[in-house]
Amino acid sequence: MDVPGRADEARAIETWLDAGVSGPSMGVLGGDAGVGKSTIWSAALAAAKERSFRVLSCRSDLSETGLSYVGLGDLFAGLEGSEAVRGLREPLRGVLAATLWWEQAPGTPPHQRAVALAVLDLLRNLSAEGPVLIALDDLQWLDSATEVVLTFVLRRLTVEPVKLLVTLGAETEGDAWPTLVRVLPPERVTCWEVGPLAPLALAAVVESRYGTAFPRPLLRWLHRACGGNPLFGLETARAWSERSYPTGDLPLPESLRRLLRARVRALPPAVAEAVLVVACAETPTIALVRTAIGTLTGLAEAIARRLVVLEHESLRFRDPLLRNVVFEVAGPLRRREMHQRLARVVSDVEERARHLAATAGHTDPVVADTLAAAATLTAARGDPLTAGDMTAQAARLTSPGERELRLRRWRDAAGHLISGGDGSRALDILEDALRRCPPGPVRSEMLLRLGQAAFNSGDVAGSITRLERGRAEAAGRPDLLIPITTGLTYYCVHRGDLAAAQGHARELLRLTEASGNDDARGEAVSVLSTIEFIRGAPPPAAMPVPHRHNPVEHSLAVPHLYGFLCRCLGDLPAARAVFGALRTAVVEAGTVACADWGMAWATEVECLAGDLRAAARYADLAARAVEATGVPTSAALFTEALLLGMHGELGRARLLAGEGLRIAQTSGNRLAALSVRALLGFIDLSDGDPMAAVQHLDAAEQTSRSLGVVLDVVCPTAGADHVEALVQVGQYDQAAERVERIQRHVRVADRPLGRGLAGRAHGVLLTATGSPKRGAAELEAAVAEFSAAGAPFELGRALLALSRSQSRLRRREAARRTMERASRIFTKIGAEWWAGRDEPRSRLTPPDRLTVSEAQVAALAAEGRTNQEIARELAIGVKTVESHLSSVYRKLGVRSRTELALRMNSGRRTPGHG
Repeated sequence: MDVPGRADEARAIETWLDAGVSGPSMGVLGGDAGVGKSTIWSAALAAAKERSFRVLSCRSDLSETGLSYVGLGDLFAGLEGSEAVRGLREPLRGVLAATLWWEQAPGTPPHQRAVALAVLDLLRNLSAEGPVLIALDDLQWLDSATEVVLTFVLRRLTVEPVKLLVTLGAETEGDAWPTLVRVLPPERVTCWEVGPLAPLALAAVVESRYGTAFPRPLLRWLHRACGGNPLFGLETARAWSERSYPTGDLPLPESLRRLLRARVRALPPAVAEAVLVVACAETPTIALVRTAIGTLTGLAEAIARRLVVLEHESLRFRDPLLRNVVFEVAGPLRRREMHQRLARVVSDVEERARHLAATAGHTDPVVADTLAAAATLTAARGDPLTAGDMTAQAARLTSPGERELRLRRWRDAAGHLISGGDGSRALDILEDALRRCPPGPVRSEMLLRLGQAAFNSGDVAGSITRLERGRAEAAGRPDLLIPITTGLTYYCVHRGDLAAAQGHARELLRLTEASGNDDARGEAVSVLSTIEFIRGAPPPAAMPVPHRHNPVEHSLAVPHLYGFLCRCLGDLPAARAVFGALRTAVVEAGTVACADWGMAWATEVECLAGDLRAAARYADLAARAVEATGVPTSAALFTEALLLGMHGELGRARLLAGEGLRIAQTSGNRLAALSVRALLGFIDLSDGDPMAAVQHLDAAEQTSRSLGVVLDVVCPTAGADHVEALVQVGQYDQAAERVERIQRHVRVADRPLGRGLAGRAHGVLLTATGSPKRGAAELEAAVAEFSAAGAPFELGRALLALSRSQSRLRRREAARRTMERASRIFTKIGAEWWAGRDEPRSRLTPPDRLTVSEAQVAALAAEGRTNQEIARELAIGVKTVESHLSSVYRKLGVRSRTELALRMNSGRRTPGHG
C-alpha cells in the first residue's frame, strides 16, 4: 500500500490482511469526514487483490440509504454468471437473482430470510475458492436491508476465510456504531483511528495532486487552516490555485461549507451557544465559557461530539474550518450579542477592545479610542498585523468630523500592515484615504506609505511611481524628502534601474549634507558606495557603519544595502554583524516582513559562513510574512530553496526557486530575479544537470549586463558555478572567457572569498582541459583563500575539486585525504549530503565516455582534419578543439592522431554512443 502520510495505517492493514485467522474478522477505519479513510480503504482493496482475495466492494451514499439491497447489488455485481452463483441450490439461486434483478422478479418479493440464506451460501462458495474481503465504504449510510442480511450472514460464518473492511465517520462511534460492526466478538474486530496528516505529509498529498511545491510557512498556514484534514487541504489548495495565492482570510470552498453547515445547524441550542463562545473568544477556556453562559453542559456535549478539543484548560475546534461556519450559522445578531457578553467578562485590554469593536455601530468615539490604545500595545508586543486591523477599525469608528485624526489612524493602520507584510491591504486603505487627503506634507506622507505598501505587495514599479508623486508634494521638507529619496534609491536598485538609483543616491547625499546630520550623511555615503560598487567601481576603502535600524520610523534600505555590500565584498564577519543587528531590530519591533530580502541575504551569508542553523533562523524570519498573510515572496522562497539545496533536497528546492523566479519577474524585482536565477544554476549543477545550470547562469549573465551590474558582485558564487557547469558540458572556450571575467573582478575587489572562487573556477577548467597539475595548484591556493575568508562550504567544494585533480595526477592517497577532509567539513556544518561526493553527478555522460562535442571533434580528427578545419566545420573556437582533443586523448588512452584514428576505426563501438 502506498498512501502518502499513511505508512503506519498501511502497515497495520497489510498485517491484518496477512493474518490467517479461521472464521470471519473485521477491520474498522474511523475518523472525521475528509481525513482520508476512503483513500486508505481503496489502497487496501488493491493490496487484498495482490494477495489473491476475492474483493466484494460497495461505496454507500446518504441519498441511497432508503433503497433496498443497493449494497448487495454493488457487492455481487458481475457475479451472476460465476460458478459460485451457479452452484447455489434452488430456490436460493432464483431468490438472489430476483433480488438483485439478474432475472425478472416474481410477483411476490423474496422473503428477507431467503435472501440472507442465499448470500450465506454464496459467500461459502466464494470462500471455498479463496479468501474473501467484503469492503464497505461509509458503512453508516449502507441501506438497512443489506445491513440486516450481512449481519445474519456474519453470525453464521464459522471457519470461512471472510474479512470485512469498513469505514465509519467519527460521529458514529461506540453505542452509535451500526449493528453490523457489533455482531462479531471484540477479539475479531480491529479498529484504526485515522487522524489528521502531519504538515509534511499534507504537503506530499497537495503537491502530488497539483504538482506545485508550497513554501513551508504556507504549508504550515494551510495545515492550521484545515487541521491536517487532506480533503479540506486539497480543496483549500485548489481554491488557492484558482486565485494564485490567498490574501487575508480564504473563503471556505463551497463543497466543504455545505458539509460543515449541515453539521452545525443540527446542534442542540446549548451546544450551539457553547461553540459560539469558542468561536468568538480570542483565547477560549473552560472558565470563560462558564462565565459567559453560566453552564458547561453544552461544552461537554461539544467535546463529546468531537467538535471541540480540550487541552488542559484551553479549548480549540477539532476542525479549524468549523469556526467560520459557526459564525455563519449564528448570524450577525447572535454574534454581536456574544461579543457584548465577552467584552463584559474578559480582562485583557486588547481582547476587550476587539469584542467592543465587533459590537460597535458606524461611529463610536469611545470604542475607537479604546481600539487605538489597544493597537499601540499590540504593536509593541510584536503583532503588527493585529495592530493594523485594530487601528483600521478605530479609524472606521472615528467621527468623519475629526478628519485629521481619522487620516492619521488610517496612515498608522497601513504602517502596521506594511510592517506585518500585508502590503495589499495597506494599499487599499491608503488609496481610499488619499482621496480625502489635502495637498501638502500630509499627502506626501501618505504617498510615502503607499510606496512602501506597493513594494511590500510586490509592485516595484508602482512603489517608485508613488514615491515620485510624494517627492513633488514634499518640497522644502527635508524630513520627508530624505526618507522618500532613500526609498526611491532602494526600490530602483531592486527594479534593476541602477543608473536611476545612483542618481537618487547622489541626491540623498546632497540632502543629508544640507541637513547637517553626520550620521545621515554617512548612511548616504554607504548607499552610494554600494551602488557604485555593484556597477563595477572599486570597493570603498572604508565606510561608516549605519546606526539606524528602527523600521517603524526609518527605512530599512540603509542597513539592508550596507549588509548587502559586505556580502558582495565577501566580508562575512562584517555582513554577519550588520544582519545580526538588523535581525534584532525587526524582531523586537515585530516588523520582520519589512526585511524579507535583508533576511534572504543574511541567510546566504550564514550559508557561506557555514552556520546552517543561523541560516535557518534567518530563513524562518523571511518566511514569517508568508505564514501571517498566506502570500509567498521571492525572498522567502529563495531562502527556503537555498537551505534545501545545501541539504541536498534538490527537487523541492528547484520547484520553490522556480516559483520564486516567477514571483520576482511578475513583481518587476529584477535584482531578486537575478539572485534566484543564480540559485537555480547552483541547484541544477548540484543535481547533475549542468546543461540546465548553464542555461540559468547564461540567463543571469545576460540579465546582469542589461542591468549594468557585475554578476560576480551581486551573486558572488555564480561565476565559479558557471565555469564548472560549462566545463561539464564541454564548452571550454566559454568557460575560459568566464574565468577571465571572474579574475578581472578579483583584481578590482581583492578579497579572500573572491580569490578563492576565481581559483576554484580556474582550477576546475585546467583540470578538465589536460592540465591537472596546474589545476591542483590553483585549487590548493583556493583552499587557503576560503580558509582565510571563513567560508567552509566553499572550502569543501574546492576540496572536492582538488581531490579530482589529485586523482587525475594518480596521487590517490592525497586525493583520499582531501576527500576525507571535505567530508569532515560538510558534516561539521550540517551539510551531510555533500559529504563523500567525489564526482559531479552529471546526467550527460559517464567520466570515461566522450561527450557529444568531444565525439564530433574526435571523429573529424580521426579523418585527418586540422584543428582549424574542425573549428570551422563545428563553428567552435580552435582552443575548444584543442581542449576537446586533450580530453579525448585522456579518456581513450591515446597519445597521437594516428592512435586516435586506429582507435576510432578499430571496429569497436563509437565513443559517446551506445
